[in-house]
Amino acid sequence: MKDTYRIFAIAAMLATVASPALAQDTGRAIIEKHGNMTTETEFQPAGTSNLDIQMLKDFSSVKQSDPSVASKLASKPSLVEDQDFLLKHPPLQAFLDKYPNARREIETNPGNFMQPQSGSKWASHEAAGIPRDQ
Repeated sequence: MKDTYRIFAIAAMLATVASPALAQDTGRAIIEKHGNMTTETEFQPAGTSNLDIQMLKDFSSVKQSDPSVASKLASKPSLVEDQDFLLKHPPLQAFLDKYPNARREIETNPGNFMQPQSGSKWASHEAAGIPRDQ
């Protein structure tokens, strides 16, 4: 009888561990229906081949040393061009001095550097090319 319980317990543990792996969806397509229009979008995993990982790590250090920088830049990425803003945030200025291309990267791909804030224009449907529901 003890062997039966052991077998049952082992089977239950294996099922618990294996179920999340088995439940993962291998498809990366999202289908949306809006009235008589259907849109299917296939997502591919993001790659890091064109990202400067060290630059992103260094930007994380800037955010840790001056937490207000990320929220302000997330709301308005063009602040990287504002000299008054940079004077108030020396760690950001030092980062931009070290990575001259970062200005353009932050402005064009702010999501690589920080989370969108409520009201961030770059996080809107329109910025992503997705029309709003009518």
